[in-house]
Amino acid sequence: MLFLLAFTGSALAQPGYPPAPAPPPQPKAVWDSRGWTMLGEQTVSGGVDSDTIRVGRYQGKFDKLQVVVLDSDLELLGFTITYADGTRYDPKLAQFFKEGQRTRAFDMPPAAPVIDHIDLRYRNLPGGGRARVQVWAKGNITVTPPPKPVWDSTGWQMLGEQQVSGGVDHDTIRVPRYEGKFAKLQLVALDSDLELLGFTIVFADGTRYDPKVTHFFKEGQRTRAINMPPQIQQIDHIDLRYRNLPGGGRARVQVWGQKIAVAEPAWDPKGWVLLGERTIDGRIDHDRIDVPKRAGKFTKLTIVALDSDFELIDFSVQFGRGAPWHPSLRHLFKEGQRTRAIDFPGDERTIKAIDFKYANLRGGGRARIQVWAKPDVAGSVFDSRGWTLLGERTVDGNVDHDRIEVARYEGKFRKLSIVVLDSDLQLLDFDVKMGRGPSFHPSLRHQFKEGSRSRVIDLPGDDRVIKWIDLKYKNVAGGGRAKIQVWAK
Repeated sequence: MLFLLAFTGSALAQPGYPPAPAPPPQPKAVWDSRGWTMLGEQTVSGGVDSDTIRVGRYQGKFDKLQVVVLDSDLELLGFTITYADGTRYDPKLAQFFKEGQRTRAFDMPPAAPVIDHIDLRYRNLPGGGRARVQVWAKGNITVTPPPKPVWDSTGWQMLGEQQVSGGVDHDTIRVPRYEGKFAKLQLVALDSDLELLGFTIVFADGTRYDPKVTHFFKEGQRTRAINMPPQIQQIDHIDLRYRNLPGGGRARVQVWGQKIAVAEPAWDPKGWVLLGERTIDGRIDHDRIDVPKRAGKFTKLTIVALDSDFELIDFSVQFGRGAPWHPSLRHLFKEGQRTRAIDFPGDERTIKAIDFKYANLRGGGRARIQVWAKPDVAGSVFDSRGWTLLGERTVDGNVDHDRIEVARYEGKFRKLSIVVLDSDLQLLDFDVKMGRGPSFHPSLRHQFKEGSRSRVIDLPGDDRVIKWIDLKYKNVAGGGRAKIQVWAK
């Protein structure tokens, strides 16, 4: 019998017989992640690599941790857990991992605080690919739902919004289209958690300001209101550096500004006729105001903005005859602001229609726009009979100085009066230089409405010869370029 067994074995090995079948491949172990939460994932980029997984976005504590290796074999050189209180824990893990292998589930030390981050040090094995490393946690995990922004944005202007596209991202928000200065700024994080790495404000004069801002933001969280430095300038742009946190989505960042409060003058419609009103319904809107013929003729137009800021893209007036007229207007209007008084060209003053193209500003509400016109009525707000016009000046800037030289041959005068045209005006100083003696500073009220005039001012003393008149004034915020006339009697 021993001979037969030996013969049989030898016969099976002879040529012509099929080889024995290879053993079936062993299936890779399937990682059952039920009940586990992935804290983060990193790819080993080079021979020796170091990475950090931030875990601050999770509230609560973990009972167990586990490491999973994918795509290639890996040598783990270091694994350190750092807690929120600064303490560190170095669990002893096997140093060589096969692709698809995971560590044992190792327990956290008793009374361990919340994990802040995990530092990893590893390398790919020669001849292998780029391994991926995942860290998973299990235990008493309490993830707080992201709170919705509850802050009141009334009085704040959204300067811009950016989405964090990758691990570390850099963006610039340009702010030159907004007029004025901002007293405070605020950041809001949406859609995911975010780590802010840098925040720099660059002003129009080139100076820079780096406010100290908390680095980690929860979804829906906002910063404190950041005060601008003293003697602030208009903001040109804001530079941001940030990154999404591992395991989170793509965060959005919004920057909001609160402007320095400037009291706008109330719009006095006395003597004006409302031709129509429209509401801006979308980002870019077109509207027309038809004016009936019975409305008569007009000499001037002005536009008033209500309820929100808006951008005027185009503005045309169709008169009774001829081509449409496109007056030159600045493009951005603040809520409650109005244009200068716009004089019509030529003699044709009958309006058929007014066409608009405009847009709401991002972050604002739905603006309303009103068009007012001044009727062409006989007569003037100032009866100049018996008065002599000494001179007229136009207020060219915010604060303006002018002098009116009075020719000596015009003789002596007993009274003065000031007339303001085309827009409201704030008079800051008024100085009359007589033929001899000190200058005369009459006491005048500071705010003049368009079309108004001062009281009649009696000149002092016996010498009524005027050499010159010095004026210091400024246009009122939201108004146009005022004209000022000085009359004498």
